[in-house]
Amino acid sequence: MKQFVTPGSSAWAAQLREDTGADAMPFVPAVVTRGDTVWLSGATAYPLVHQHPDEEAGQTVPDGIAEQTRTCLENLLIALRAAGGDVQDIVKVTIFNTDMDAQSEVNRVYAEFFGEHKPARSHIGVNRLVSPELKIEIEAIAVIG
Repeated sequence: MKQFVTPGSSAWAAQLREDTGADAMPFVPAVVTRGDTVWLSGATAYPLVHQHPDEEAGQTVPDGIAEQTRTCLENLLIALRAAGGDVQDIVKVTIFNTDMDAQSEVNRVYAEFFGEHKPARSHIGVNRLVSPELKIEIEAIAVIG
């Protein structure tokens, strides 16, 4: 059984613009399977829910990879909480990074976010993400409970 977590949750209210709803997204931010596994879509520094295709004029992201990393992780947590989980439920993280020379900045923010919790992780260097100003995208898998 699959439960698609859509932007109808009050946890996402701050992320939604008046003109952007679930129908604007070509994917869902999270899917829950078998009641306890949450598959979190890749999050960037864009708002978690936004118009697709991206309206570049309306999308601004921080310049630095540290702040983009923080925003990605916060966006993942919004989706995970909407699915009923929390940060300690994350078991696997995949990071897609356009600037592997900045790994130490990414790792610093990552360590602040996760604290003592250390999920399995892959950190992959990529040439480009969906928009050139995006430096990082993070996806995760969580098991609630």
